[in-house]
Amino acid sequence: MSFLIRYGHWEVTAMTMSSITAKLRRKNQDQYRLLGICIFLSVLLVSSFTIMFFSPSIQEFLPQGGDTRKLMWLMLGVVSVGCLIFTLYGSSLFFRKKSREFGVMLALGQEKRELSRQLSRELAAVVGKYVLSGLALAIPVSYLIWKLFQMMVISTERLRYRLGIAGALAGLLFAAALSVCILILGIRFIRRANIMDILNANRKTEMVREIKPWYGKAGAALIVAGLFLAMAVPQLTVRLFKQGMPGMWNLTYLLALLGLYMVILSAIGHSKRGKHPEKYYNHIISTNLMRFTARQTTRNMCVIALLAFVMVTSAFWGVMYYFSAIEGGMDAPYDYSLHFPAKEEQIGQEEIETLAKKYDVSLTDYEESQLLNLIIRYTGRDMNDQKQYFDVEYEKMASFISASNLERILGKSVSLKAGEYKTVTAADFREAIWVSADCLDEITDPVTGESMKPEFKGTVEFDNLAVNNSHPFTFVLSDEDYDRFEKDLADDWKEDHIFFNTADVMETYGFADAVKKEYISRATSLSNHYGLYDAHEEELALAAGNEYSYAGELDLSADNPQILDEWKYSPFSKVLLQAGAMELTAVFVLLSIYISVISLTAAGIMSYVRSITIAVDNCQLFEDLKRLGANNAYRERAIRVQLRRIFAYPVAAGCTIVAVFSLFLTYFNDMRIQVFEVKMLLMEVLLMIVIAGVMYAVYRVAYSRTKQIVGIGR
Repeated sequence: MSFLIRYGHWEVTAMTMSSITAKLRRKNQDQYRLLGICIFLSVLLVSSFTIMFFSPSIQEFLPQGGDTRKLMWLMLGVVSVGCLIFTLYGSSLFFRKKSREFGVMLALGQEKRELSRQLSRELAAVVGKYVLSGLALAIPVSYLIWKLFQMMVISTERLRYRLGIAGALAGLLFAAALSVCILILGIRFIRRANIMDILNANRKTEMVREIKPWYGKAGAALIVAGLFLAMAVPQLTVRLFKQGMPGMWNLTYLLALLGLYMVILSAIGHSKRGKHPEKYYNHIISTNLMRFTARQTTRNMCVIALLAFVMVTSAFWGVMYYFSAIEGGMDAPYDYSLHFPAKEEQIGQEEIETLAKKYDVSLTDYEESQLLNLIIRYTGRDMNDQKQYFDVEYEKMASFISASNLERILGKSVSLKAGEYKTVTAADFREAIWVSADCLDEITDPVTGESMKPEFKGTVEFDNLAVNNSHPFTFVLSDEDYDRFEKDLADDWKEDHIFFNTADVMETYGFADAVKKEYISRATSLSNHYGLYDAHEEELALAAGNEYSYAGELDLSADNPQILDEWKYSPFSKVLLQAGAMELTAVFVLLSIYISVISLTAAGIMSYVRSITIAVDNCQLFEDLKRLGANNAYRERAIRVQLRRIFAYPVAAGCTIVAVFSLFLTYFNDMRIQVFEVKMLLMEVLLMIVIAGVMYAVYRVAYSRTKQIVGIGR
């Protein structure tokens, strides 16, 4: 059988169906390459991320049930969905282009069943090849990223690269889910039986409907309203009405999503002559080209805007954690502070000075003090299942220091009369919903039972006594009241405290580590308690026949990675605090910045592919414009207008939403914006500029390629 086929610019005679199919495949190999790149990048990026996220080194740092772990799970889900969406978008373009080839073969008499089998084999080969390639490179890529990351942070044994089986399995699961989704799209494509629908798929356009002028303004209002309702209202109701919002309230975020859709749809589909009709007519071609695919273009641009939101937010959180670690604890008046039960034979001034000489460290401002542990009653708040906050009276132990001792240690006046007290707080203290600084109702001597109801006289900032010492606070008593309680108390109810400074504290890591190890080695069962352990609470719980949740002992060894966070008597050191915080922060920074890279890659590819699609779909239109007399400059301007909208609108929308989101988050968290938070907001602006620069580079590449497709500059 001999026949002639005209397809594009080439002819084939007396050929078999298999050779025709092979020829078509070679002719349209860019379709396979684009699909393969989407699959490869998705599998590579997500798998390498899961390998790092589920690494034992990472999992040991992220507290079980903590907010950081929850946030990382959320980011993992968003990244996975984002990569899945942009790959499925690439797949839909593949099938859209494949439909013409499929329709030609059907028109030539090829059986649909045979074409289906052939397409299945091709899909299996393409998907299998690129999925396996992505999985194979995931481990070396994650290793290289990890080593690069280690060069920028403190390298410790706990931060070594360790491969976890859970990460590899998660990558395989994503690859399998991606393959199944592509398979479903393929089955859906194969089931289309109408040849004319297949051949005319590229010529279909959406119904052009009028976009009202108020659409954009209403969308912007919905974005602000949705973010305000979701972020501000829960904080305001807690503070004003002592009532939390139910979990369903988070659905108000959907208002912002709807607003985003309306804003982008209005930007794409709404046009009018207005006061400058010449501009309207100059851009009438490019404007109306986008209107014919407004809904489809809007959906894609919304996904890109959400990816922009994710990339800026995740990078912002990573940078915020980084600066928090650098500045955390640096306001404490003393570089080092230790506290321990008075009955425990612990490290003292002589041992500390010996270690200082060994590590060539200069000690300054050495001070010691003793504090009393007294029974207190105070008013705090709790929350029920309906998220209603209510006042509760608690009874437990708390630490007290005399006014004269605190004045000597701080070097500033602390004045109190008998019957008065002050509360020790950290610098820039802001009262939380759970407890206030004036919470103290009654103080009781644990030996004699003598009680007093003191009068609140304000707060004193002293981070060394406010951090990891006494819950809810450490309190200050007048010298008269302190002496009256102290005379009947044995050492069982007292704690010793040591405070000192060093020259160049951030250069004393070796000394700090030696002090910590010596301090831990001398610890006994007297101090082996969890951070929130309270002897009086345990006594009350056991007397009532209940279990005490904070009972038990820790692994008191210098190798325990959680000891500084969980131990009631953990030593405070600025250099150790920053080193430990930097390790946890570095893990979060690594994951969040990697998420930003993944999101930026996905957004760049989606924008590029969308640009190429517009060029391919409208090739004939640009050819017609040329025949009607339009010069290259006019056609280039039409292309630029479309591409600028594709690249600029979603990035601008995503960054604007991030800005509003971050502003609400920083302000409504504690109803104020601190200097530190202003720095973070400025850093966020810098991140937006970087992202805009990367997307501009992709725009230039897409612009050059689009001109080639429509025949400009050839």
